[in-house]
Amino acid sequence: MSTATTILTEEALQTNFSRLSLSASPAPSTRPPVPRWKAPPPTEQEVEWADILTVDLSLYETDKPTLVETVQTALQRDGFFYVVGHGIDVEELNRQFDIGQVAFDQVPREEKEEHRAQIKEKGSFMGYKLQNYWEIKDGVRDRIEHYNFYNNSIDPVTRHPTALRPFVPEVKDFLKTMRLTVLHKVLNLIDNVLGLDEGYLWNLHENAEGEMGDDLFRYMIYDPLTGEESKKTNGVMLNGHTDFNSISTLISQPITALQVLMPDNVWRYVKHQDGAFVINIGDQLSFMSGGILKGTMHRVVSPPEDQRALRRLGVFHFAHFRNNIPLSLLPSKKVHEEGHVVFEGEIPTTNEWEETRVKSYGTSEFIKGEEYDIEVIAGLQVRHYH
Repeated sequence: MSTATTILTEEALQTNFSRLSLSASPAPSTRPPVPRWKAPPPTEQEVEWADILTVDLSLYETDKPTLVETVQTALQRDGFFYVVGHGIDVEELNRQFDIGQVAFDQVPREEKEEHRAQIKEKGSFMGYKLQNYWEIKDGVRDRIEHYNFYNNSIDPVTRHPTALRPFVPEVKDFLKTMRLTVLHKVLNLIDNVLGLDEGYLWNLHENAEGEMGDDLFRYMIYDPLTGEESKKTNGVMLNGHTDFNSISTLISQPITALQVLMPDNVWRYVKHQDGAFVINIGDQLSFMSGGILKGTMHRVVSPPEDQRALRRLGVFHFAHFRNNIPLSLLPSKKVHEEGHVVFEGEIPTTNEWEETRVKSYGTSEFIKGEEYDIEVIAGLQVRHYH
């Protein structure tokens, strides 16, 4: 990537910051009222925690080399890390959980059906994914519901259910904030890890002309499995998978259910940190790094006994590369020397891979196995852990 392009991208970024400040959400006192989300207490039971590293973005300007080293270790070893020091107030994070409750508790079932996502038809999550869509194991269907916003022009306020429409502008502003204060910096750190010009990966997400990826912003809620269902699935509520996109960001929440498959092949829990983000990379960035960066398997299981009867509400940002970018190796000496070619035949594009995985996840016929099932996409064996 040329230096000129990088400078243009930085100028565009500054313009976006200005736009964000001019179109920022109303002050808290003038926002639409919403019932407050009551965070459940953390578990008091002993569980095995994943040793996930922490990146403090407050050091971004003063100690970037240390952050780059931490990100490199995390993404080559685990594929996950925490982000703190991002500058987004915890009340703003909690506000998103408040709004998330509206999506599930204040929209009638009939209206949810009207806004059902075209998952199988178009490979799109836009709208609702309702419960019982995916099979977990042996006929047990999921108890997961989520509602999805998209970061594009075909996602106007009128596209959303009536109860959510008053909140759409601030949700979109929050997504902009996530992109500009978290995603942009994380991508710059990864540029340094891979030996790319700083700003290269951001340009693949948003270029100087304003073209950007179709980022997905999601509210997601899990209802508890019944005892019989949990017995059949061994407590698994969402099968082990890698994400389909580039970078995924989860606002940390207190219910202990997310597990990561660590390098020693042991599933361990992700521990809650107040005000932190949990970040991992998805298939697409892993492929383009030649496998240097690890797209780690993760799953959701029934929480410890003291949280098992609770609903688990989550807030996510799934960043996407711009459409029609081939998932070929990045132009990095490190990637070409230390990585490997992922696709031997025709190379899928960013949106082709996303659409294929969205359509097939949890619904297609896989090659069944004891520990995981196998799906073949573009010549690759994609694992779905039980």
